[in-house]
Amino acid sequence: MRSSRSTIAVMSACVVLAGCAPAVDGAPAVHIVDAAKPSISRSLNQVLPTVDELATTLGTGGFMGQLVEGGADMLLQGIGESDATPADCVSPTYRLQKVVYQASPVQSVASQSWAGGDASGPSASGFFGVVQFASADDAQKFFAASADKWHRCNGQTLVVHQPQRGADGLSRVGDVVVDSRIVSAVVMRDAGSTVQRALGVAADCVVDVEVSDGGNGAAGAIKVANLMVQKIGAS
Repeated sequence: MRSSRSTIAVMSACVVLAGCAPAVDGAPAVHIVDAAKPSISRSLNQVLPTVDELATTLGTGGFMGQLVEGGADMLLQGIGESDATPADCVSPTYRLQKVVYQASPVQSVASQSWAGGDASGPSASGFFGVVQFASADDAQKFFAASADKWHRCNGQTLVVHQPQRGADGLSRVGDVVVDSRIVSAVVMRDAGSTVQRALGVAADCVVDVEVSDGGNGAAGAIKVANLMVQKIGAS
């Protein structure tokens, strides 16, 4: 009876560990299978660009806004699921929106705004966010799905329904460029403004960047996204 119980215990261990080799001299050899690695602990604020880095990258000094950090509740909620048509085009058009990220396993978020210029007045502005997912796999899946949406939205106009204003908001997506780590676009608002957008991926994080238009496509947003992606790789 004691021998039977021991055999059952070993077999149970095999099931749990999912890795038993054939028995050797009547005793099975157990191999422990590595579990999926969880997202590592990061200081997301260190991924955000500094004033000095932005001065070098964008060519102008400036002032950083307040740092915002926390969980998924730190995502922006300016647009609801039924507020925009086509809904997939919210991703390239508006920064760090909850409606864009909510279906993914977001673990933490950090963001900060920036006003470029000096005492004589602002010359540029930007918004920089970083989102950490449950795993690198989740971040890559989100980025791949987003890149597809940005590509399909190229040349389309997003309509944001704003009954309280008496008129819908219109934004046209253009100049979309997709590569393996960065996707970018230029968005023209109906109010006459233009913004550069970029999304990048590294490890278990996605960076979400918006820069006021300075010409030359989305070059500024791409540079900042690349900077942030590199900082994730070094962390």
